[in-house]
Amino acid sequence: MTFGNPWMLLGALGALIPLLVHLFDRRRPRPHPFGPLAFVLRSQKRTASRLKLKRLLLYALRTLILLAIPVALARPELRRDAAAAQVVKGPAATAIILDASLSMRWSDGTSLFERGRDEARDALKDLLPEEPATVLVCTESPAAPPPPGFDRGRLRGMVDEAKPTFGAADLSRCMDMAARALEENPMPAKRLVVVSDMTAGSFRLEAPPPTVKGPTGAPVKPEVVLRDAAEGKDVLANHAIVDLKVEPALQAGPRAFQFTFTVRNFGAEAVKDLEAAVRVGESTLAKGFVDVPAGGTTQKALTVRFPQGGTVVGQVTLAPDALAEDDRRAFVLPVPRALKALVVNGSPHATRYRDEAFFVDAALTAPGSPVEVSTRDAEVGLREDFSAYDLVLLLNVAAPSADEARRLAEFVENGGGLFISMGDRVNSEEYNERMSAVLPRPLRLVRTSAEREDPDAETKTARLAKVSVEHVLFSPFTGRAEEGLIGARFYKYMLLEADNPGSPGASQVLATYEDGAPAVAVMRKGKGRVALLTSTVDRDWSDFAIRTSFLPLMQRFAAYLTGSLEEREEIRVRVGEGATLRPEGTQKVTAVRAPDGSEVQVKEQPDGSLVAGPVTEPGAYSVLGADGKVVPALSFAATLDPAESDLGRLPQDTLTAYFGEETVKASSGDVDKPAVPLWTWLILAACLAFFFEGTLLRK
Repeated sequence: MTFGNPWMLLGALGALIPLLVHLFDRRRPRPHPFGPLAFVLRSQKRTASRLKLKRLLLYALRTLILLAIPVALARPELRRDAAAAQVVKGPAATAIILDASLSMRWSDGTSLFERGRDEARDALKDLLPEEPATVLVCTESPAAPPPPGFDRGRLRGMVDEAKPTFGAADLSRCMDMAARALEENPMPAKRLVVVSDMTAGSFRLEAPPPTVKGPTGAPVKPEVVLRDAAEGKDVLANHAIVDLKVEPALQAGPRAFQFTFTVRNFGAEAVKDLEAAVRVGESTLAKGFVDVPAGGTTQKALTVRFPQGGTVVGQVTLAPDALAEDDRRAFVLPVPRALKALVVNGSPHATRYRDEAFFVDAALTAPGSPVEVSTRDAEVGLREDFSAYDLVLLLNVAAPSADEARRLAEFVENGGGLFISMGDRVNSEEYNERMSAVLPRPLRLVRTSAEREDPDAETKTARLAKVSVEHVLFSPFTGRAEEGLIGARFYKYMLLEADNPGSPGASQVLATYEDGAPAVAVMRKGKGRVALLTSTVDRDWSDFAIRTSFLPLMQRFAAYLTGSLEEREEIRVRVGEGATLRPEGTQKVTAVRAPDGSEVQVKEQPDGSLVAGPVTEPGAYSVLGADGKVVPALSFAATLDPAESDLGRLPQDTLTAYFGEETVKASSGDVDKPAVPLWTWLILAACLAFFFEGTLLRK
């Protein structure tokens, strides 16, 4: 037993007063024989025992009153042996470490972080007046704590102002930082008070426990006090979205996407009929249910078809549990808008499969394609109003007239996309003369690698040798998908000049043949783009049109040339990391805003890219351009670290063995704390003694 005010025990000496009064008040009667009193003496003997009991009760009650009051004022407290071990160590410089990681947001009505703050306040309150202290709020990037001091108000303010984060917290690192701060205090005894939910991910048990410099300079272990914010719970049940993939769902039509998210159950009980949904704003676009076994993982796929194109910001969600923050994941999805394409067929044919536009039309109108195709022959197509289209494809078209070429150049300058393929109707001199403004490179002449009738054509035909898979146009064609490109055979192709003298350095070759000749060249002009394929899109000069890569490549040509194909890698960033932004062209970034509306720090890098962050919360981040409006192409979503969703707790024995046998578990929750202090019961006992004393005196 310990006492908060031990000097008040001196008042317990007052309990001797009733005894002294009783001893000094005793008188011995002298015997005087008197006959009439014989009757009275006989009556007195009958009541003597009763009066004696009453007096003893009065003495006991008065003694209890005078003993209970000073003992109550001394504020006694019953503690377990482990807690008593903490007290006998004497005053110590103390560092209180408050875990502020994502897992501390777990709540069953009251969050673990709120309980942790209460524990930290209690730790401050329990300090002796002569014990200096400091406070460290442990986050993913903790700030060094101030040196230990005696300003309790400032330390309590640090605890009151602390907020839980959305990231992980390395308590081992925080304890080392706190130990370094304690070394600045000359007091020999050192103490670390750790307030945490004691999850396994919070400690690095493979690293040695923290030490401080002793009086001789040798490292010694400080006293470690563990305060469990989870109040000794065996399991903190939790389920979470640990991964999300969004892919086009071509089978469901244009602008349809499949959302596949992985659900993990970290609890000890299976979860049944867990609601999963895809939401944009307040609207639910798709919903389903999923069962997840105890400690298991399940995937759920939901298909959503968006009515129109553009950048969509939304989230996939699960029915929330005690840690709701990992039950939702934001996404920023570029949905292709509907594209209007004018296909100018330079070589129509009555037999469909021999028609110049047959394979292109089949590719652009395939299920899932956002392209609306209008096919015209060269005579009609070149008289069309190009401004009514997003994309114009010239397929083996003879050189347009000067006026038609001028209108095509204006179309590209204003943001249109132009695709040009070769064929026997393309005259290189006429094209160079009239179309030089929009040609990535001037045309030279047609090279024949093999004739179709040649028995050795299989070995003589040209093939693609180098493809820029790092470019957005060819980025999907890696691994096995690359076979559809390099397996194509080209019998003829147009050779190009080294560069366009009218726009030097503007073109870029994305694919070449085995002899180094360009196969695909692209160029930006004004707001638009031009792509040149040096062979044909039918089977006259190659068999590329019947290869598996032809359909997706033509769709990507359409998306790339119209600017609807994102020319940036998907920005994947977790809370605590920085997001790398790559503005396009002259695009300027003036600000990045977090989901809560606050502004995120942005730093420019030597290569022209920007790094926003580190981001501190999950959700969709908006990027503002020079005009103050959102730049959808640069917006991104930040996600949580799935490791923080695992709330498996470390056993107390493991922590005790790690820190040493002298580790003190100072708090295991309200169940270990007496509901009413002992001194309160002593005061109540004194009050009851007063009552019974008065009752006996009236009788």
